[in-house]
Amino acid sequence: MKSRLPWQIYILMGAAILLGVLLWQVNRQAPQVDVALEGAAIIAGIPSIPNLSGWPKELLSELKRVHTAFNDPETRIEALSSLGELYFANGFYGEAMQCFSALVTVVPEEARWPYFLGIASRDYQDKTDAIYAFERALMLDGSYTNVRYELGMALAESGHIMDSVVHFEALLKIRGWEAWARYGLARSLFLEERYMDADQQLQRAIDLDPEVRKFYELREEIGLYAGDYEKAKQAGRKRDEIPFEKKPYDPWVQQLWESCFDVFRLVRLAESEALEGNAEASLNMLAKAKSLSGSLGYSGEDIEAVEKLIQSRR
Repeated sequence: MKSRLPWQIYILMGAAILLGVLLWQVNRQAPQVDVALEGAAIIAGIPSIPNLSGWPKELLSELKRVHTAFNDPETRIEALSSLGELYFANGFYGEAMQCFSALVTVVPEEARWPYFLGIASRDYQDKTDAIYAFERALMLDGSYTNVRYELGMALAESGHIMDSVVHFEALLKIRGWEAWARYGLARSLFLEERYMDADQQLQRAIDLDPEVRKFYELREEIGLYAGDYEKAKQAGRKRDEIPFEKKPYDPWVQQLWESCFDVFRLVRLAESEALEGNAEASLNMLAKAKSLSGSLGYSGEDIEAVEKLIQSRR
């Protein structure tokens, strides 16, 4: 598919190659960035257009609109922010990371950029970049609790168990987070092979919120590793009985739904809103998903499932 983006963008992309080495050196430096360096960062933050074959035409239209804003120096930072959010919301994490890495330099006081950078890289086997990004986000905005949770999980998966426990214990004191904090502690204890202690924490998480599939998935793992196959089997059955995937509600991620043109991702965002009790927001997301699903041959079964979930929560 031809993107037909403004020709100036390709000049900027070429310049980014020459400026990349410079930006790498300053990416983690002091918050004040001079004008020349800011311009270089923005240029280096513009990714090449990915293959959009099979994507709805609305995504290409939005990309064109955002790229046009790079022509005006006054709107380039806003354009780069929109571009990063657009790629992130649609699962183009490599491109999103390029945008957010530049934004961390040019807008160093904004916590969302390192947070999104951490989310985009958290599934990598090496968690170093995600940990650094989440630590930076936490330093900038310690009130956004999801940052602490994600940092704790990344630390645990990296083997920094004691560091992760500090964050999960802090979450225990925050209203609405105890179940996920217990799950995090259980995960950390499980990775230390303290299966009995892990299961005790997990049971407390289940008591607080019995509708989370991840809790039963971890219990199944614990049972298998501890040799308690009956407990593992029971946990697996319970997990399969839960028809939806509940995760910690993430307002910053949810707010990007208007930039999303991936039907599957839109439905998942709508599911999160429904589970949170936000019926109107969920229905708005489903409406957009429906408008896109016809051209993509999407069956609609998941959409219907979320609609039923909304009805059940009213």
